[in-house]
Amino acid sequence: MSDTLIVLLSIGYFLATVSLIAALIFLIVVAVELRRGISALKEFINSTKSKLDPAIFETEKVIQGVRASVDDVNEVTRKVKELSQAVEKLTFLMSEVVNAVERIKSSVSLRSSALKTALSVATNVFLENLKKGGK
Repeated sequence: MSDTLIVLLSIGYFLATVSLIAALIFLIVVAVELRRGISALKEFINSTKSKLDPAIFETEKVIQGVRASVDDVNEVTRKVKELSQAVEKLTFLMSEVVNAVERIKSSVSLRSSALKTALSVATNVFLENLKKGGK
């Protein structure tokens, strides 16, 4: 029984040693593949970064252009608002001028009518006085 035990222990030891060596080889292969993968990932990241940098730069330029355009639109909007206020004031002034002209026209018309009436009455009185005998 002791010989069988020694043989079984020897076979077990041999299998354990082979398993350990296989595990070490597997770990070494995995480590090498991980290094390759990490290197490939770094290369991919670097190439992606080098391709994205010009795009990011162009995007920043476009954003600056858009900001400048928005500032220009805001300036134009402000000037249009000022122009609108000026036109509103001008409209108010023109309305006041038209009202003043209407009042003057009405006043002149009234005075003209009163003057015609006064001349007509004065002429009639004068003619009546001439008819009565020149008094």
